[in-house]
Amino acid sequence: MTTEGDGTYQSVDQRTIDAMRATPGITGMMGTVLNVATRAADNAALAAAQEAGGSMIVDPDQVDKLAQFFDDEARAMRERRADIADLATVEAPGLDPVSTQTAEKYGQVASGGSQAYLDNYLKLADYFEATAEKLRKSARQTRTDQQNAADSFGGGNLA
Repeated sequence: MTTEGDGTYQSVDQRTIDAMRATPGITGMMGTVLNVATRAADNAALAAAQEAGGSMIVDPDQVDKLAQFFDDEARAMRERRADIADLATVEAPGLDPVSTQTAEKYGQVASGGSQAYLDNYLKLADYFEATAEKLRKSARQTRTDQQNAADSFGGGNLA
């Protein structure tokens, strides 16, 4: 993403960001900053969409596998927490004002507040864990309801 004169953000193609990251020096560091900022924005958008009432339908036989997937992803994200925290401590490539200010901004993007990558990354891990628990709870309730319905029909098969 890039900042326009009025402070709004415009999308930058991921290939452009990757090319910047591959460039040595300040351009490479700026490409990495843009990459982190873009991913933080993507994670924030996903969380907002889900909080706004996103839903899904899951085959009852696959609920446990799906819940395990979300748990595994959340665990992997938490294991990468230290790596992401390291993004906030990038050393400036030089002592000039541009280098030092860029390193400072990079640290703020990585872990500097409610819009920071680390905070949103951990919120996403929390959301994955909550999703896994909701899936398991729903599956338990569905199984209980099915068993109660079967019992009320004298143990007959509902299918």
